[in-house]
Amino acid sequence: MPSARLDKRTFLLASFWGVSLSVCARHVLTISTNNTPSDRKALEQLAAEAFRRVGFGIQVVNNPSERSLVLANQGEVDGEGLRVAGLATQYPHLIQVPERFIGISFVAFVRQPGLQLDGWASLQPHRIGFITGWKMFEAHATGARIVNRVDTPEQLFRMLAQDRIDVALYTLADGLALVQRLGLSGIQAVTPSLRDVDMFLYLHQRHSALVPQVAQALRDMKADGSHARLLHGI
Repeated sequence: MPSARLDKRTFLLASFWGVSLSVCARHVLTISTNNTPSDRKALEQLAAEAFRRVGFGIQVVNNPSERSLVLANQGEVDGEGLRVAGLATQYPHLIQVPERFIGISFVAFVRQPGLQLDGWASLQPHRIGFITGWKMFEAHATGARIVNRVDTPEQLFRMLAQDRIDVALYTLADGLALVQRLGLSGIQAVTPSLRDVDMFLYLHQRHSALVPQVAQALRDMKADGSHARLLHGI
């Protein structure tokens, strides 16, 4: 009987350690971002579920926009998100996961009543501002009369409120939320948006084998409804 108790105890102990070791062995990837608050929540929740389905955990860290991309491209973190498509040409060590995470609207915010804007070219006569490292605006808006690059969205919208710029470029949902949070009056988003885009996750090339797996996990999430449920809760 003592030997039977010992064997049972050994089995239970081995089972315990087996579970513990399997949990500890689960690799955690670090994803860097400079997303707006709602987009960061989308990244955290959607990526956590997608990577869980392929056997990985994630942690999301915040860095300034340009530095975030450089860190990911250099392999100091495992990936970067969420970003517009096509950045792998500029950051060659990053691979785009070819499945859309979310869609967002890039818009112009103004204070001047009746200021009419229609497309990127209409920004040229104005003083504009956007966050350093936002590739959409760097690609399309730097032909404006005066271009101001700032570090934070709070700086951007306070510049607009103080009439130091004519146009603040940002995303629609988070811009409206920030205007309300800062208590700024008279600021409105111009319609239509400058561009509606899909946003993607990028992984460092050392994780190239994971790219199709994560893309498939995202497609499966959309098919089973979990993608929509997670976004609805944000």
